Amino acid sequence: MIVQTDLEGRFVYANRAYLAYIGLQSLPTGASALQHISPGDLPVVMYTVKQALSNPGQTFWVEFSKPLKKPWNRSRWEFMALLDRQAQPVGVQCMGYDISDAYRQARFQEASLALLSSGLKELLSPEAILQRILEEAFKVVPVAQAGSATLLYPDGHFRFVAAHGYDLEALRKVHLHPQEPLSLSQHIQARVFTQTEIARFNQRLDPERRGIIEGPGRASAIQAMLATPVVVRDQARAYLYLDHFERADAFDEVDLHHLEGLAHHVAWLLYDDELRSEAHYHRYHDPQTGLTNLHGLKETLAHLPPAPRALLALHCRSLERIRRLEGEGIWAAAVQTIAQAIQAELRTADRLAYEKDTFWLLLEGVDNLSDLQAVLARLKDSVHGRLVNSWSQLDFSPHVGVAFAQPGTNLLELPQAAEMALQHARPGQVHVYEPSLAHSTLENYWLRQALGQALRPLKSGGAPLGFHLYYQPIRALDNGMLYHLEALVRWLHAERGMISPARFLPVVEEEGWMGELGDWIIGEAVAHAAAWGIPVAVNLAGSQLEPSLPRRIAAHLAYHNLPPQQLILEVTEQAALDEINLSVLQNLALQGHPLHLDDFGTGFSSLERITALPLSAIKLGQGFVKNLGPNPSSNTSEARLMRAVQALGRSLELQVIVEGIETEAQYRFLVAEGFRLGQGYLLGRPAAITSDAQLQALRGES
Repeated sequence: MIVQTDLEGRFVYANRAYLAYIGLQSLPTGASALQHISPGDLPVVMYTVKQALSNPGQTFWVEFSKPLKKPWNRSRWEFMALLDRQAQPVGVQCMGYDISDAYRQARFQEASLALLSSGLKELLSPEAILQRILEEAFKVVPVAQAGSATLLYPDGHFRFVAAHGYDLEALRKVHLHPQEPLSLSQHIQARVFTQTEIARFNQRLDPERRGIIEGPGRASAIQAMLATPVVVRDQARAYLYLDHFERADAFDEVDLHHLEGLAHHVAWLLYDDELRSEAHYHRYHDPQTGLTNLHGLKETLAHLPPAPRALLALHCRSLERIRRLEGEGIWAAAVQTIAQAIQAELRTADRLAYEKDTFWLLLEGVDNLSDLQAVLARLKDSVHGRLVNSWSQLDFSPHVGVAFAQPGTNLLELPQAAEMALQHARPGQVHVYEPSLAHSTLENYWLRQALGQALRPLKSGGAPLGFHLYYQPIRALDNGMLYHLEALVRWLHAERGMISPARFLPVVEEEGWMGELGDWIIGEAVAHAAAWGIPVAVNLAGSQLEPSLPRRIAAHLAYHNLPPQQLILEVTEQAALDEINLSVLQNLALQGHPLHLDDFGTGFSSLERITALPLSAIKLGQGFVKNLGPNPSSNTSEARLMRAVQALGRSLELQVIVEGIETEAQYRFLVAEGFRLGQGYLLGRPAAITSDAQLQALRGES
């Protein structure tokens, strides 16, 4: 803000910022600027003006308030003399800054310190504390014109114990049941109530209490009531009320925050022992499940003597899906069910903890992998027995990181070691910590950070940085004609170059990016299939098979005007085993998408499961062709197995696509055996398609 005055203090100039600050539409030329200074601050302002006029070329600072309608205003000004050509003062230039919010915060801090220090110095009754809090509230929320406070008594009723601007003795006759106060929040959360809401509340009271509330309590005249409960352990113990009788919009957001702050002080001053106990509990327990957390486990480790033991970190990805699809409540119940099943199998000396989607098990006396595997087998059986009735779709096949306590091991380092091992484990696998993992962990950390940066644009609808789709052809084996293309995601890092999908895709799953990345892949594949007129297959991860997937895919198809038959969807055997996934796959098939079972023979498929899936093709995993060798013979057991799978496909009316064809001999063998479709380096390597010439070559056109 900029203001210029003459030597008499009359306005010469003021910019728009200043006019807006004091609520003027235009400059009152010739009027005195001094009338816009609070009377209490006028002496210090005049002293500063005299200093500026007596010391030309120097600036002097002063803070003061203005007589504005808003209760809070404070500004800081720099005064400097304006000189004529003879270097004589002819006026004053003032540059100012609005510091009202900072000033309000400073007053709140002063009130807080006064309250807390009084609580330390004096032994006050709860009633006296609330009366003092109320007095301080009027210093930090000066727009309030009256106020009161109620306290929960042992008989279960709230009673008025403090008041400002009201007849407290009259209000003391009113008691409120726990469900009657206006604000029933389970947290310290301030809210403004209108006259309509106050009147509605009063109507619920009996005539005697209502007469007091509307008489001595003047409730009918209140236009705005700022109220907050004082909550301890999810129970309201007291209420603070500040009232305004003129405007419904009297209180602003800062007023709400400051009253909440005072309510926190009340909680500490009145119930410090309970809050300390609650804080101690939350320090050592997971807030959502109530289980001991990692901090609590470390506290246990710190006091254990040297002995053989193992620390396990178990992470179950299926739980993440329960949380995403069913919500926090169902997820917490599932976690507690698993914890109960694990606890039932542990000995008295063993310990169980939970934090950040990971179960931590401290097993005493276990110092080798064989004993550990036996314990894990019992745990899995116990968990499965508990889950089968309520969460049959939850597959408890955690990946497990293990750290054994070696002689001289610092037990407090075990959690970090187990977590390093966990990062290198895969679902259903156990990985044991070794010192060499430290370097791998640093590399893993880099990968996670780099992936996060590359995929972050997906959150706002953008494209991932450095990600591209490569395409590999699936061809008819008898004549080499192109049948369709398979889309394969690739990541070209700006500094590290091409990074293998086998390396980054598991991390994409673990970090929860597969939904966004998979949706981008589908969108790109649909766009290319529509542009090229070639069917394209995309791989679906199990985490993508959510009920909303068919709708999202349909939106991509509609945008690019692509028939669903042109988008082939591939799923692995493990993903297809999930009951929830089955319903999603059935919906996709009903939309018209061909479904292919990828890597058949590498998972857990059964004939019953295959017949339940709405499949149009099975893809034989590369292991089938690899086991044939570079020069297959029709008389081997591997060849007979290939013929059996081919017969299975024919009997189920499923196409059979052979993956991993790399040599001419393998190709000739498959043609001779009557296989119709194949994929592999011999038929075409994955590559980005960037030109019409590439498309023509893929199609076999000259």
